[in-house]
Amino acid sequence: MGLDKLLYLQGVGAEFINCHGQDVTIPAEDRQGVLACMLDALGEIESTSEAKVDIERRVLQLDAKPWTQLLPGFQHTGVDKPHLHLYLPRCYQSSIWIRLLTETGQEIHAELLPETFEVIGDYHFEETTYLNYRVSLNALSSEFAIELGYHQIEVSLCDGSVTETGIILVAPAQAFQFASNGQLQSSNETNKQDARYFNPGENKRPWGISIQLYSLRSEEQWGIGDFGDLSTLIEVIALQGGDFIQLNPLHALNHLNAESISPYSPDDRRRLNPLYIDIASVDEYQHLETQRLAGVVNDRKKVLNRGNWLNYEQTIELKYHIFHQLYDEFCTHELMINSPRAQEFFHFVDSQGIDLDYFSAELASQSPKGTPRDSNFYCYLQFVAETQLEACQAKARALGMSIGLIRDLAVGASPDGVEVRQNRHVFCLNASIGAPADPFAPQGQNWGLTPLDPIKLKQDNYRHFITIVRRNMNACGALRIDHVMALLRLWWCPNNPDLGSGAYVYYPIETLLAIICLESQRAQCCVIGEDLGIVPPELSGYLTKAGIYSNQLFYFSKHPDRFLQPDEHKTHSLMMLANHDVPTLAAWWSASDLHLQRQLELLNSDEILGVALNQRERDKLQLISLFNQHDLLPANSSLSESNELNFEQVLHAWLRLIAKSHSVLLSVQLCDLVSERHSVNIPGTWKEYANWQRRLPYTLDEIALSPKVKLLLREIASERFVT
Repeated sequence: MGLDKLLYLQGVGAEFINCHGQDVTIPAEDRQGVLACMLDALGEIESTSEAKVDIERRVLQLDAKPWTQLLPGFQHTGVDKPHLHLYLPRCYQSSIWIRLLTETGQEIHAELLPETFEVIGDYHFEETTYLNYRVSLNALSSEFAIELGYHQIEVSLCDGSVTETGIILVAPAQAFQFASNGQLQSSNETNKQDARYFNPGENKRPWGISIQLYSLRSEEQWGIGDFGDLSTLIEVIALQGGDFIQLNPLHALNHLNAESISPYSPDDRRRLNPLYIDIASVDEYQHLETQRLAGVVNDRKKVLNRGNWLNYEQTIELKYHIFHQLYDEFCTHELMINSPRAQEFFHFVDSQGIDLDYFSAELASQSPKGTPRDSNFYCYLQFVAETQLEACQAKARALGMSIGLIRDLAVGASPDGVEVRQNRHVFCLNASIGAPADPFAPQGQNWGLTPLDPIKLKQDNYRHFITIVRRNMNACGALRIDHVMALLRLWWCPNNPDLGSGAYVYYPIETLLAIICLESQRAQCCVIGEDLGIVPPELSGYLTKAGIYSNQLFYFSKHPDRFLQPDEHKTHSLMMLANHDVPTLAAWWSASDLHLQRQLELLNSDEILGVALNQRERDKLQLISLFNQHDLLPANSSLSESNELNFEQVLHAWLRLIAKSHSVLLSVQLCDLVSERHSVNIPGTWKEYANWQRRLPYTLDEIALSPKVKLLLREIASERFVT
């Protein structure tokens, strides 16, 4: 009983519904293995008398102890009917003192009697019955309404014998919304002037382009797509009426390891990847002598820019060589005279607090021999990167984009990264995030990312989670949360294989959503939850209530015998035609992705390949049928065989079809507009395929001047107007 209770209290799940809709019971040894990871046990949890005593002690700590404290360390409530929870013995009938200190410095004092509180629960422990009281915050004062924010609460017994403090989050009902109730606001409606709402224009469903920033090409860049290229692309898409550009995660990676290049396996989600800095736009660049950049440096730059695949090792070496020169100029021309730019830098560093100090000191300590170990250098890179990203968002809005940038938040961080090292007290270092076994991965999946421990996170008052969300809502109009199921549960894989195959661990989703909703409203940033894959049935209700946009993928929006009609798509959603985990449109249509999977042995036999090819042909015919239902193919193409169509016909029909989607947001990949076949990522591979290294086949100037791309963008824009 004690062990089962502890598993429950620690959030270790007992069962789940798999991808076939079947109930799966997680083996007891796997659940106990995950519990051992949480408790820092080196092996299986023993059944000795000492182990049983330890289990009972932990059960009491998690189950009984909260009832014996006046206040939780952290609690949340809605702004509409704000209340706080407190705990008192049933026998206590004297008054209590409550003091509320808001973020803005307002103080409320009140003396109240327990008999005026609402009892919502009880717990008997050591011959004492404790009551859980709900106290209306509005009862504390009639002078002003309780505002949104993280407020300090203090509760004292009347005799002063016990005083406890905590944090109460007063949260909005929903995250920031692009439109109310999933419907767009017309330009003449009252919400037009309401700062809570974006206004994309009358009768228009917003649309945009999704990119992998590193994949952009230009003659000016230094071997990798950067914020200068993003600025150029903003101009191109804004000119065609686009509302946003959706980005890959921009998190800091391990710049000392050229193999740590996945944007979804970051070193630190609170910081930006300096490789995205546009060198030519840095103020200090003008001070660099021309001859210092001539010869070998320019030759290396040209070679890197010619390649179709990124060379991270050489790009890192070249850009950091220039970064050090820029920093030297910054020290000479700005810091030494305490210029306005230097003061902006110091203000930035102060605003980032101890997190940036730790981050920069860690990177400085790892600097290769022969390079300065100045932590301010890494602060400088973050200062420049943040400034350039903010400039891109400001430009997007100034050019009429109703959203601007959509950023992406990875589900976890590398176990060796700065984020985990600095915050090891809220992570479980003995496990990794992954997924349970399924037909596509019979051994299960291990993503190599360190999970947050829900118990430790709560005990730390959710500080790290708040920081991650807040940092990633900066300089954007929307944030996509990768694998949003993590707000409810994550599959943990023990790092020690002797501890089993893993289990689901559950998280306090209501608290996490309350934090997201508050930070979203403060940043005026919509939230999109990537809810693809195995989605627990209860998750959708939570996300809908919080106003989190769903994320659909066209390939998966189908029944066995047909694709969904555009008006069957979820309204409160971002519809993506494709993303980084699936083949490009050209690859899908030609089935080259399936042949590549066979080559990489992701499909284990020619027989399996044949089955996949036959299914793809059926899917293509279903797609053609959908095109014909909407009169999207040439009048003379009454086709039954997909190979009678050329891909350019298909591409125009496909984009016009998806643009009819009733989803309030629509995203199309830039690589699909130029008919790229190569994927940026093939799930299930590492060194077998050059993931995260593919560059677009054309420069941004070529794309901007392409009649084909212009026509495709005009067709999308035209279909997004609602008649």
